[in-house]
Amino acid sequence: MKVVYASTEQQEEKLNHLICSFYSSVFPRYFNDQEIAGFLEMKILHVPANKEEQLYTLEVAFQAIASLQVIISILERPHPHENSHYYASLVNKNINILERSGLFFPFTYDSFFSRKRTKIDDVCSIYTKPTNEILI
Repeated sequence: MKVVYASTEQQEEKLNHLICSFYSSVFPRYFNDQEIAGFLEMKILHVPANKEEQLYTLEVAFQAIASLQVIISILERPHPHENSHYYASLVNKNINILERSGLFFPFTYDSFFSRKRTKIDDVCSIYTKPTNEILI
């Protein structure tokens, strides 16, 4: 018999926050709204509802959180083409960790950097958070 510790509520919240961040700030810089809508349909980075999934263990949830943080920080860095071989291997390693944890993420480093990246201030997407909100 093996004892497994369940992930904490804070880990689940952090994981959901990072996934929302991916859809609202990372994907819009590289993909258009139709492609992002397709990602939602394909359930990319979809957290399974079944609490018995491997992702809901303490260790695997921590690994998934750390992997998402690494991928986001690399994809958002200001000079993406500096030291690209190192960062490509780092991103691909963390993508493998996400796949093992049960999160579907069918991309590689080249999936992002073979495209033209949009500056965050120039992104116009229904998925980005609004810069200003006016209450009327």
